[in-house]
Amino acid sequence: MSTNVVNLDALIPREDLDIKDHSAPSVSHDKIFITSLTGFVFAPELRKPQFQRETNQWTPRKILEVLEAFVDRDLIPAVILWRAGHYIFVIDGAHRLSALLAWVQNDYGDGERSNKFFGNFIPDEQRKIAERTRKMVNKAVGSFNDYQEAQKGVPKAEHITARLAKLADCHVIAQWVPSSDAKSAEASFFKINQAATPIDPTEKRLLHGRSSASAIAARAITNSGRGHKYWGAFGNVTQAQIEDSAKSINEALYAPPISTIPINTLDVPVAGQGYNALPFVFDLVNVVNGVDAADTTTKKAIQEALGEDADGSKTLTYLNKVKSEIAKITTDHSKSLGLHPVVYFYTRTGGFKTEAFFATMEFMNSLEKKNLQKKFQAVRANFEDYLVDHKEAVALIVHKFGTGNRSIAWLRKYYEFIFEKLNDGQTADQIMTALAGEKETFAFLTLPPPPPVPKTSGKAMNFTTSVKTAAYFAQALASGVRCNICGARIHKNSMHIDHEVPKKDGGHAGLTNAKVTHPWCDSTKG
Repeated sequence: MSTNVVNLDALIPREDLDIKDHSAPSVSHDKIFITSLTGFVFAPELRKPQFQRETNQWTPRKILEVLEAFVDRDLIPAVILWRAGHYIFVIDGAHRLSALLAWVQNDYGDGERSNKFFGNFIPDEQRKIAERTRKMVNKAVGSFNDYQEAQKGVPKAEHITARLAKLADCHVIAQWVPSSDAKSAEASFFKINQAATPIDPTEKRLLHGRSSASAIAARAITNSGRGHKYWGAFGNVTQAQIEDSAKSINEALYAPPISTIPINTLDVPVAGQGYNALPFVFDLVNVVNGVDAADTTTKKAIQEALGEDADGSKTLTYLNKVKSEIAKITTDHSKSLGLHPVVYFYTRTGGFKTEAFFATMEFMNSLEKKNLQKKFQAVRANFEDYLVDHKEAVALIVHKFGTGNRSIAWLRKYYEFIFEKLNDGQTADQIMTALAGEKETFAFLTLPPPPPVPKTSGKAMNFTTSVKTAAYFAQALASGVRCNICGARIHKNSMHIDHEVPKKDGGHAGLTNAKVTHPWCDSTKG
């Protein structure tokens, strides 16, 4: 999923379509005026179906285009609504209406309503995109507050005063679904939402399996236990446990966030950009818990039977397994290997590789099951140096065998091959010779690699962000902090300070006796 999208999910609340509400409805109008979105009628009645995909699919440019079309009275596709009691459900057009509400409320994912919705936790990426959207809108259209002030006689830019006269008549056409029951309304939702703008394949799977532990756990982790409570039907204690576990996993995966492009730090998150990372998290939940489900890179239409979690116990089990698995990779837990993400999971130019993440996870689990972790510790520094020196291998393997599950097993075999050769005492040059002999598998890795970063074209003299990131990674990794026990690189999320001379042997707590180590190295050194 794209990370250059604006999160407007807070602006229209969700509600179960099958509500038991027989109160008298208000009048169903065929036109939605700006006053409809600012008054006490209509806007407060708007609801999205409980299962609706998150309203975070539009770029800042797309939002601006809708707002410009509205104030200029250009064509905006009609929204499709369904009345149930005193609620108005948005069957199609949630993004259009949310864009208008964002303008009216000055909330592009970082305003008062969004802060309340997300529990006063707005990711940095979300704030930056919200502010970028606001600046674009304010420059090209003007803020809604500008129009309110202009109406009171406060001087404003010419393009605002020119549009003000016709703003009262600007509207969006509303079409109403005649269905009288929730099942028919839901069928209309899926039929309509696969027409003009198809639902993202992962979102569609989550919508159909919305009551499953896989879907609920993935939503919870992605949103750090905040936002819409897909787990809201469970008991209060279970809800709190889900939120705590999800928050902990999210922090382990995505803290500290990437704050600059190009990247100028080795303190990157373990799993790349956390904003809008639902496909990766959904795969992670399924892989860790052994769920028989295709990974999200598949191009086929999928509607697997994920089952329903009636009380939240299965969701908690799934979350706890993910939490335990991630603790082996990162965090300062004693069993954490503290794998440095730039070494294992990032390309030279700063891209996060999901296949490398899952293959590494499988490889480390294999070492644990075979009781080979001590042997890995002995060659770990050389193993990681080899991965850094031959970073293109991951991309080449994925290119040859395919994305997702198609290449994960091959990547794991590649890691096992390097590990075995290092255990046999072979050098990097000898390993390359051995790879050349693997005609049916890895010989292609010994061919001249492609350029690690794209070259500038024409007469361009400025470095690209990819080149800048690659240059920083190369120098920073060469001089990075290393474990005092195994000699491999240390990441800030997975660091212990060890007594070089143990306390039991009289080791003091002074600086000269304090050494940086991986958690696992520290906890098993004796």
